[in-house]
Amino acid sequence: MSDILFADFLEDHAVYAAAEAYWQARLAFLDGQCAPYLRTAFANGQPFYDGNPIINLADRNAGKAARIVQQCPHEFGHDYTSFEQAIELADGDGHRPAQEKIIVLTLTQATAHRAEDALRAWFMPG
Repeated sequence: MSDILFADFLEDHAVYAAAEAYWQARLAFLDGQCAPYLRTAFANGQPFYDGNPIINLADRNAGKAARIVQQCPHEFGHDYTSFEQAIELADGDGHRPAQEKIIVLTLTQATAHRAEDALRAWFMPG
């Protein structure tokens, strides 16, 4: 499992923060188009630190959202799956229908590249 990135992200908050920063840098091409849509911390500000989601983005104008769920490599080994579902996104006037792409993975260079390509196609089709 030497190709796993940030393997101990669930046990070490500094490693978790590094994994989040890795994803933010990797998906920076979506800055300005997308913004987070899910809470990743309790009401007192304490982060969940559970990897679900490690990153989340929504383009409210396009009615599209996506999240990456990063799994524990010690429990799940190498894994990547993706699916879509209908959701509602909050906006200023309530909620509006949207489509959400969910990517569940164990983080390696290969799965990061695959997720990046999938999100590029999802948010920037054509």
